[in-house]
Amino acid sequence: MNNLRILDVSIDAIRTDDALVKIGQLMNKRSASIITTTNTEFIMQAQNSPEFKSILNKESSLNLPDGIGILWAARFDKVKIPSNPTLAYPFLVLTWLFFIFLIPFGRNFFKNPIPEKISGSDFIWPLARFAAEKKYRLFLLGGAPTIAERAALKLQTDIYGLNISGVYSGKADEIDAIVNAVNKSKAEILLVAFGSPKQEIWLKNNLKKTCCKLGIGLGGTFDFIAGAQNRAPIWMQRGGLEWLYRLIMQPTRLKRQINIPIFMWRVLMHKLQECQKDIKQA
Repeated sequence: MNNLRILDVSIDAIRTDDALVKIGQLMNKRSASIITTTNTEFIMQAQNSPEFKSILNKESSLNLPDGIGILWAARFDKVKIPSNPTLAYPFLVLTWLFFIFLIPFGRNFFKNPIPEKISGSDFIWPLARFAAEKKYRLFLLGGAPTIAERAALKLQTDIYGLNISGVYSGKADEIDAIVNAVNKSKAEILLVAFGSPKQEIWLKNNLKKTCCKLGIGLGGTFDFIAGAQNRAPIWMQRGGLEWLYRLIMQPTRLKRQINIPIFMWRVLMHKLQECQKDIKQA
């Protein structure tokens, strides 16, 4: 497993199978561990929140690469800068534009250095099968009323032997009630759907108060499992256009989705700054 940084945020270049192996190792540790599903929105939020960036870079044991934007940025960062200063800047800008154009068409092109995207909505299924196999108990925390219950029912119906020992749909500030419910359930893996960065901050501050060995922030994953929201068609998921589908279905997400072009611009600026440093050192 390789670790890299995108806009000074740590990302693990890892496959799903290897992530499950890592989780098995974390479950054998004495201390509790945090896992995140880091997407472009996480990285943009971290630029303005030292606390959130510290959680991603120092507190989290594994930052899964959630979204084509993460793979795109990692691939662009690998582009070799021409030694000729006159060519360097226009080359990077043109390459940046070309890479953006490739997103819907060149899915395999972006699988280096990060081999695959691992979104929370996809990862929860192999994670749940892994938990069923290893006899780990899950606890689902967060979501609108009845969402966690419906998600738990769907997961346990589809995955034989899965033990979801508790759910709680309350608010993040109901700390004592949540901790008591989790501890009463004797769960070992806590799945939290408060949205970022609230869920990661909650885990940092409260996971160790519970009996759980692992805490994972999963954002809106419960909504998809419960059927409260539909995921994008497979062809849009594979083409890195799931964000567009969600924007069409929920126009109110426009303020959040504007972070995507800003993120891409910041990645270009970062690469140009690296280029400038290399030229000065040459």
